[in-house]
Amino acid sequence: MMEKELEGKSLDQVVEAACQEFGCLPEDLELEILEYSSSGGGLLGISTKKVRAKIRVKPDKLLTERANKALSFLKELFYYAELKIETKTNLLKDQLQIEIYLLGEDVKFLIQNGAEPLSALEFLTNKVVAKALGVGPKIILKPEGVNIEKEKKLVNAVKRALEKVKTTKEPQVIKVGSQREQRLVLNLIKDEEKIGYVIEGEGRSKKVILNFQE
Repeated sequence: MMEKELEGKSLDQVVEAACQEFGCLPEDLELEILEYSSSGGGLLGISTKKVRAKIRVKPDKLLTERANKALSFLKELFYYAELKIETKTNLLKDQLQIEIYLLGEDVKFLIQNGAEPLSALEFLTNKVVAKALGVGPKIILKPEGVNIEKEKKLVNAVKRALEKVKTTKEPQVIKVGSQREQRLVLNLIKDEEKIGYVIEGEGRSKKVILNFQE
């Protein structure tokens, strides 16, 4: 969270300094007074005051600003790449995270090979936002209707199975619960030399059996 301790001779001075520091309005700030003191008998008998406060940007403001920057970058990228991808935003205030859901016919290009293109785009989006606004809440890209974490686990399972087939020459079984998962597995093994496969079962019981071919 954007947070800083500031000190001044009055609360107004501290708030003004915070607005300049964070580039926001007073109503976007949350304040916690850490010290408030006054003393007389200073130079020429003039009393002095001291205010020290911890000031942070409200989650709504912080998340909205970063989400808008991310959306601006993504929409421009999709436009110039001629990708038909729409976006929806979900601000997670409790977790201080931003979810951007991607939907449209061209999302398929981002979720190939265990969503490696999507991971790269998410990394780039966070870098662009951090460069413009500083380090802050993470931005997560999620294709609507696709369980990316599950697919990443499947990709890792296929890679491990391929290594076992190559080293032990014993068949390895990969369970696939949908046509999409089956396509993902077959796409990962299509360029592997000396690795064959058979598909058995139906529905959720379907499996791809990898085997070594001399």
